[in-house]
Amino acid sequence: MASSEIDRNQTEPTIVRTTSSTVLFFTVAGLCALGVISIVIGDFTLRGLAAAGIPSAVGTLVYVFYRFPRVELHRHQLVLVNPLQTVTIPWNHVDGFETHFGLSVRTHEKTFSSWPLAGKGKKWEKDEHGMRRLVEDPSPAVDTVLDRCAGLSDEELANPGGKRTIDRRWNLGIIAAGVVAVAWALVGLAALPS
Repeated sequence: MASSEIDRNQTEPTIVRTTSSTVLFFTVAGLCALGVISIVIGDFTLRGLAAAGIPSAVGTLVYVFYRFPRVELHRHQLVLVNPLQTVTIPWNHVDGFETHFGLSVRTHEKTFSSWPLAGKGKKWEKDEHGMRRLVEDPSPAVDTVLDRCAGLSDEELANPGGKRTIDRRWNLGIIAAGVVAVAWALVGLAALPS
């Protein structure tokens, strides 16, 4: 699983996201934390605190766009957690998947895209004659979702009385965190000496 982060647990949902997004987040978060600490230590004034908003905003936005998004595979539903919106889709509402540009879930209502899971890519590979050709490069994260759907039991697909429906809700906390981070960064940019 070199290019995906998959947290499997028997009682909790399986969480799927790409490893590159996790590595990017922790690398940027570490650098941003060092930036904030050095700014605050170097200039512990209102101007310094305002300027500390610039690396804080970068770290926050990387979290919002790369670490927070994920796909959760529950027993009876699939949850697409994107930066702006979370979509909960019962397994029996899933009509199929599209994987060309990224994971998209087709339902009778509409097609929902998953922000964090890129589609299957392409890579150059030599064939038996030594000729280079472009072939599909599978994504373990996308394959995990497809395999989970293919292995569903009748009990997991059941929806007695049609109680479970597709649910969409805005991620107001994450949206607010992003807006506050950008606002703090703008104040920090204005506070920098010209």
